[in-house]
Order: sequence, then structure tokens, then C-alpha cells
Amino acid sequence: MAVYLVTGAAGFIGANYVHHLLASEPDARVVAVDYLGFAGNIANLASVSDLLVFENADIADQDAMAAIYRRHRPDHVVNFAAESHNDRAILDPSAFMRSNALGAQVMAECSRLFSVRSHLHVSTIEVYGELADDRPYFTERSPLNAKTPYSAAKAAGDQMVRAYMATYPDLDIRMTHCANNYGPYQMPEKLIPLAVTNLLRGRKVPVYGDGAQSRDWLHVADHCDAVHRVLHAELDPIPAAAGTDPGLLPIFDISARCEMTNLEIARYICAALDRDPAEWIEHIPDRPNHDRRYLIEPSKIESELGWRPLRDFVEGIAATVAWYVENPCWWQQIISVRGELGFDWSRVGPSAVSPGR
Repeated sequence: MAVYLVTGAAGFIGANYVHHLLASEPDARVVAVDYLGFAGNIANLASVSDLLVFENADIADQDAMAAIYRRHRPDHVVNFAAESHNDRAILDPSAFMRSNALGAQVMAECSRLFSVRSHLHVSTIEVYGELADDRPYFTERSPLNAKTPYSAAKAAGDQMVRAYMATYPDLDIRMTHCANNYGPYQMPEKLIPLAVTNLLRGRKVPVYGDGAQSRDWLHVADHCDAVHRVLHAELDPIPAAAGTDPGLLPIFDISARCEMTNLEIARYICAALDRDPAEWIEHIPDRPNHDRRYLIEPSKIESELGWRPLRDFVEGIAATVAWYVENPCWWQQIISVRGELGFDWSRVGPSAVSPGR
């Protein structure tokens, strides 16, 4: 019976992966780790709580994580744990650096010391920065060029994981970068769940600036399937040439090739809830240093691992909206505890824009 250690397991993508893992491998032993910070929600695991072991711990605390490794002796490790919201990172970059950079190193080190069979570090498209007008997309060979505190912290973690790949060849460590995810259990501070929950409460959908910021959208279930495939893939040893060609590293970019602007997303959600976008969308001041466009190319994972996304965006967004409609207690509880999760960048000072404080 394989033992899986999943960090960030009470967050959006981590919780979806735990559900996916238990459905696909019912005999697996799952150790779910989360420190239940701002975006962690133990309710995300409620329906499977009797099928896993939960550990409340901070991945940046090496002593705590080493104790968890020692207790459970994981075969496979998937590190989803990260602070992940650009708006909050502008207000408190130090917390993001701790989880996203130091936490990535601590996890890699624990996996090295305790000799796991495979370790997957889950990262983001945003480490590549903003896509130039003359570039169609990023690939695994693109340089890391993060421009926000959140993405820079993730890029720092990526650099450390890449260093472990090169320095410790006996450590089977892999990495993924994903497009923007959507689906159930997403914290209603992100665009899609914020838009849905606002409309369900009779409020308008806030869109930063002109809404023409363009993103690459991926259903979380497709992402989880890709993660599991990368984790278990039989990969060749890293060649020496990977020192100058990152495309040869065990890094896979995950995308459904679904590019849409924020304004288009807002209009889809209005339509799904039978609201007139002209009446229910409002443009608000943009956040500082907002990436205009990014897109990744998933040819490597498609050709080498045979992965393909299964969810059509129109069907996926309709199902996502329906999930929030059908689960009001889930998101109402979050708002009651965290407060309003939208940001108003027209106000000055961290205390004026920090949600729930």
C-alpha cells in the first residue's frame, strides 16, 4: 500500500487532488498536511476525513516536517502548499516568501533525507512573468522572469527545486507549472468564485481595470489528473545537457490551451446566473504591477506522458458555477470568518485593503 504525503491538502488544488487520489487509488494511505492559514479550509476534506491522516503543520518548519516524514515514511510526496493570491502578496510578501521559497526547500530536503520514491513540486505559470507581445506562449525552456511578490516567491522555490534536481541525482524530484485553475473549493477571493458569490448575494462582479488581462484556464480536475500522471511517470535520468537546457529537466507545463480575458470570464459567469453583464459587471481600479497576459504550451506533457485535458471550458465553468450555487454553506462560512475578500486598490495603505482584518 503506497503512502502519499500531500501538502497544502486543505487548499483549493490540494483538496481536489486528495479527492482525486482517493477515488483513483482507494487503497492508498494519504497523509494530508496543511497549516490551515488564510486559504486553508479543513471543510474541503470533510467528506473524506475518515480516509486520511491529517497533520497540521507548516512546510517551512523543517523539524515539524521531518517528524511527519519519520512517522509516516511516505513513498510519494506532492507539494501543493503555497500562499497563492497576488493581492495579498502585495500586502504581505514575507509570508509568501516563507511558504513558497523556504517551504519548497524544506520539502525537497526532507524528501532527500528520507528517500521517497518520487517528489513533485507544484508551481505556477506566473514564474515566467508577463508574455511579450511577440511571443505566442511560454514553454519549459522559458526563463523565469517573475514580476510580482507572489510569483517571485514561487520562482525562488522553483530555482531551489531545480538545484536539487541537478545536485542530488538520486532524488527523484519533478516539477509542474499550471495554468489558472478553476473548479470547486476555490477560495472566493479569486476571480471566478468571487464573481459567483457576489452575484448570488446581489452584488456586482468586480473586474480590475479594463478587464483585458488575458489568462490560460484549466479545470482543477484536469490539473489533478496531470499531477498524478507526472508523479508516477517513468522518467529517464536527467542528462548533463539539462544544465544549460531546462527543457530537459523533469518539468512539465500543464494547460488546456484555453485563453480568455478576465472580462470574458465575468460575462460567462453572468450568463450562467442569468444576469445582464452590462448591469452586473463593474470596473474597479487595477492592482499594482498586474501581469497583462500569460499562456503556456503543454506539448511536452502531451507528447511524453500522453496527457490531455478532458473538460470543455463552457461545460466546466457551468458546472463550477452550479457547485457554488449548490454549496452556499461552504462559501458563506468562509466569508463569515474571513470577511469580504475583494480588494479596493483605490484606498491607500495595507490596513485599508487587507481582507478580513
